Amino acid sequence: MNLSKNSAVIVILCMVLVIIICIPTNSFIPFLRVGHVSDNKTISPAEEDVYKTVDEKNDFVIIDGIEKIEGEPQIDIMKIDDSSFLFTQCTHPKVVNHGKEVLAICRYIGNYQDVYMRYSLDYGKKWSDILVLRGSKELGCDFSVSNQSKPSLSIGSDGHAMAVFCSQDTLSGFYMLEFQDIGDPSMWTLSYVDLSSVQKGGFLYRIENMHDMSIDISGNNEVLIAGIGDVVNISSNHITHDTPVILFSNNGGDNFELIFSEDTPYQNIGLEKTSVSIDRDAYVCYGIKGDGILCLYFPDKNFIDGWEDFSVENTDLTVYKNPHVYTWNDHAIIILESITKDNSDIGFFLTTDSGSSWAPGVVDVASSDYDERMPALCIWDKKFVLSFERGYSVYVTESTDLETWTEPRKVNSAGGDIYPYYGFSDFGNDYGIMWGEIYKGQPVIRFYGGSADIRKCLPDILIVENSVNLCNNNSLILKKTNNILSFEIENAGSADAGDFIVEIYMKRKNENESTPVAFKEIYGLKSGERVRVNITLFDTNLKDMVKALILFVRVDSLIIKMDPSDEVYEDNESNNELVLKVNYSSIFPRFSWLENAINNLLNGNKEEEYRNVEQLITRVLSEYISE
Repeated sequence: MNLSKNSAVIVILCMVLVIIICIPTNSFIPFLRVGHVSDNKTISPAEEDVYKTVDEKNDFVIIDGIEKIEGEPQIDIMKIDDSSFLFTQCTHPKVVNHGKEVLAICRYIGNYQDVYMRYSLDYGKKWSDILVLRGSKELGCDFSVSNQSKPSLSIGSDGHAMAVFCSQDTLSGFYMLEFQDIGDPSMWTLSYVDLSSVQKGGFLYRIENMHDMSIDISGNNEVLIAGIGDVVNISSNHITHDTPVILFSNNGGDNFELIFSEDTPYQNIGLEKTSVSIDRDAYVCYGIKGDGILCLYFPDKNFIDGWEDFSVENTDLTVYKNPHVYTWNDHAIIILESITKDNSDIGFFLTTDSGSSWAPGVVDVASSDYDERMPALCIWDKKFVLSFERGYSVYVTESTDLETWTEPRKVNSAGGDIYPYYGFSDFGNDYGIMWGEIYKGQPVIRFYGGSADIRKCLPDILIVENSVNLCNNNSLILKKTNNILSFEIENAGSADAGDFIVEIYMKRKNENESTPVAFKEIYGLKSGERVRVNITLFDTNLKDMVKALILFVRVDSLIIKMDPSDEVYEDNESNNELVLKVNYSSIFPRFSWLENAINNLLNGNKEEEYRNVEQLITRVLSEYISE
């Protein structure tokens, strides 16, 4: 069949139209664009799953038998007078828990950058003095005159914790600080992993300039360490710059396999912010400066066949930052910041089949008009627990299925005090969160513990049942107008509560929304203390009475909310609200007849009608007062 030129154009346009119509609507929802750094292959978010991309690797190198050199750590003790925080002038805090033992570590910024530590043996109630790592005579290292990198920390199921970091005093290698017994520094060991001369076949290598290191220990004490460094092939004089360097141990860190590639596209592309996680599979995730994120992974911990890779590229509309990877069984999640139009939200990529396919997702409760940043995730008490920073405060939300999340709860007690550079949160096993804030003009690190044992030592503010009633102040002008809500509050917990707000809301018949009416600040409540609180709903002067008589038309209930912004972290958050059923005559016993009249006159609450009602009520009250 021969078509004219115009007919052919029409046919082509029709085909394009059919294709567009057949594409699902949700295909145009721009959340995450997936690509591959090496071949620029792009997968559309229209697909239900975002599939992995695999790059064939040549010259993939695995070197067995990497051993550590052990020494005794030299530790200085620093007394601290103020127990309200853990560290000052510190960054990049990490925390791990094992039972009631808690270990915290960070990098101190002073004349030199040092590794600081503290431990607790009672769920974080009391802490040791600050312990400063100064090096080791056996290893010939003096950290007091050199800079150390930010440490990464993890803990095994047996309570054996490990931290890894780099030091300015060495070019090739890194240090491991091992905590065989968290509460006994005499049992700690400082080791050096020397990578200055490692051999594979006829090739001799040196690993230089390691940085951005991360460590994770699995439930059966396998150790995964990764960072970024320069791979120098001494034999061929070839250098692979700023490339992934990975170490794996199946014997608790006694010795390691060293894993890298000389022929990889992932060199000199701006890798940063390493995050690792190991369980059934092993995952190593990096941020890429200005370009997105990269995840290298080894299904079934099969390192011999090389890594598989998954990458997410930035787009013109969206930037991805600060990835955090977490794995369990054959599942893994990369939680990250998704920044669109200068607004940062929390999104993620999830695989449930050891990386065969990946699907994007969004944490709805961490996707607001505010910036949500620095996400971290763990599984605790059979729930996913996510922490993130919003508006210079640290929030926690929980989920059982990664779809429905609880309303985020603020962890830090004060508002807007998280210092941007130091704002950070991290999880231990059971779990603990650390963050940085400004305290008396200084950046400090604080700790919050979330285990059941810690919760036993928390305040529990509540509204005492059967203590609530409406009353009046015996006004001589308008007697028996019940403008005061009176009730008792109590701290039934085992710790004192700080300052908090009590708010009163009103709900009308057949309306879902509640209206704020009044509030009062409570300046702390000691453990076991019970006090009566009287909150004035409105004043009984003529002007305020007129407004109140209109406001409370069709009132159905009054709602008392204690600490609605969760300034106080408590043992039980469920007893902070009480609903009192009321009606118009409960508040205005002498003016109950006015309710229907006002309701009818308002007729839609138009501004002109509202003024007419005000004038009417003013006349009624004036006549009542003059009697």
